[in-house]
Amino acid sequence: MIDESFGGNVSRVQGSPQYQLNTSWTAVIKDCYDKLVYLANQYDPRYAQGIFQDAIGELYFLTRKLATRSQCPVVFEGLSGAPIPEGFAVQDLSGRTWRTNGTYNIGSNGKVTITVTCDEAGAVEALPNSIVVIPTSINGLDRVYNEDSAVMGYDEENRVDFEVRRKESVAINSKMTDSATLGAVLAVRDVVDAYVISNPTDATVTVGSTNYPLIRNSICVSVVGGNDYDVAKAAFIKAGTGCSWNGNTDVTVIAEDYPSNPPQYPIKILRPDFLDIWVKVIVKDKDAISYTIEQEVINHILTSAASGENKVRIGKDFIPADYICGMPKIGLKGVVASTDNATWLNEIPIGIDQYPSLNSFRISIEES
Repeated sequence: MIDESFGGNVSRVQGSPQYQLNTSWTAVIKDCYDKLVYLANQYDPRYAQGIFQDAIGELYFLTRKLATRSQCPVVFEGLSGAPIPEGFAVQDLSGRTWRTNGTYNIGSNGKVTITVTCDEAGAVEALPNSIVVIPTSINGLDRVYNEDSAVMGYDEENRVDFEVRRKESVAINSKMTDSATLGAVLAVRDVVDAYVISNPTDATVTVGSTNYPLIRNSICVSVVGGNDYDVAKAAFIKAGTGCSWNGNTDVTVIAEDYPSNPPQYPIKILRPDFLDIWVKVIVKDKDAISYTIEQEVINHILTSAASGENKVRIGKDFIPADYICGMPKIGLKGVVASTDNATWLNEIPIGIDQYPSLNSFRISIEES
């Protein structure tokens, strides 16, 4: 085509003016076609990204989640019956502030375990016995401490995680289904993960690796993160009022469609226990691995566990071998995991009342 437009005999010698002109035009045309292909792909939810993915999400009334905050179960000790208000602040040894997600009362044993959320968004770590500071005293509270490490938050929802949530939210506009309830709960602000299952039978059944009991004709909403009331309200709207509820957290949801004397509904949600996970990367020669490579391996595992197909989730078995792909060359012999840093397994079953907790302090590289 170019040869004809110039009347023929166009020089094909590299470096000639005609050659340079043809090369530039070819690059411009290729770039134009590449952009057209890119634009066409943005209308496919599997490949969309950025503002195009945001637009597809709007079709499902979904918006990309901002960075989530780390959470940690903290033991509050003091006088039996003493109230701990929602939003009460405690601090870790690094000076970061953590706040309670609801209102609680210290139990008859002088203790109550409350999940607190870090004010700082993102992957904030907190070791055991590091959240111990009470900046503002309240009557009846003597001390606070965390027996377990914090479950780290995530950065702003990325392309892969947003697409996974979209797939799990296609039923969000319906009601009375587990899928609709799951989609609604996942959309609640600061929710990290959720799992919804119901029992339509007339007998109590057990589910998952921990044999968690579901009473007859009931639903169970297991969720990490988010405000108790917001989560319960989302579950109530989608799951309806005719079923029973399972869980360890009681919330009273007030109907909003009444001008006066609105009915109140007792709702239960399940706040899963944080299950500490240790990961051991077994290599042939540890001395051959530099500190930089070691940190790269640890960061790879943490990143993979925080996002994408291998993200840790409620009720999803933890398989450490899933994180092998993408590791640098280290003479790898295997990857195993443990819940007690003593018994090492190739797979750890996770119940619907458990959420895997992983941090850099519990990932090691060992020689074997």
